[in-house]
Amino acid sequence: MSIDDNKQVVQRYFDALTSGDEQAILNLLTDDFMFKSMPRHPEWLRYRWNREEFAAVPRLMADQMKKPLDMKLLCLTAEDDRVCAEAESYGELTNGRTYDNAYHFIFELRDGKIREVREYSCSYTAADVFGNFEENFEGDK
Repeated sequence: MSIDDNKQVVQRYFDALTSGDEQAILNLLTDDFMFKSMPRHPEWLRYRWNREEFAAVPRLMADQMKKPLDMKLLCLTAEDDRVCAEAESYGELTNGRTYDNAYHFIFELRDGKIREVREYSCSYTAADVFGNFEENFEGDK
């Protein structure tokens, strides 16, 4: 795959994520896909999700959101089988809170699909708005 092809895969990933299209998300991921959140603290935010767990996140978040979380892709930089993305999110929760965060993602691709995503974002913002994500969705995975 070319660098431009890899960037297009990542663009489709953001489109599928924002629309909450679980099947489209799954179609973009390798069978051994892993999503890794990279904060240092709090520990509960250092989650690791396989492809099925990750693709289910928009559906699981839907109960807490007024509408799907809007993930806006700001820029892409690519080299070899890696694509880096700068993005921001915005969403209003049903409890009246607003979630807006800034991100840097590193995507590793293989054969036209995403093999791994590492997410760097403000863990304070996520913890402050959502509380313990795992506790909120316990038993829903």
